[in-house]
Amino acid sequence: MTRTAEATELGSRAELRAWYRDHLRPMLVESVTDGLLEQAALEHLDVELAGLFGPPDELERETA
Repeated sequence: MTRTAEATELGSRAELRAWYRDHLRPMLVESVTDGLLEQAALEHLDVELAGLFGPPDELERETA
């Protein structure tokens, strides 16, 4: 993979991670509170997405 492609991939992952953290996850937390979604499902999604995004501190170092 070229340096440009790697930078684009890291930027895309950071953007997706920010979207999940700032927009989707708060709605899912509200759904848990309202009883529409089980807490275990939210936790499972967090674990699955952590595998895609990597540890938060690692991703932030890569994009800096």
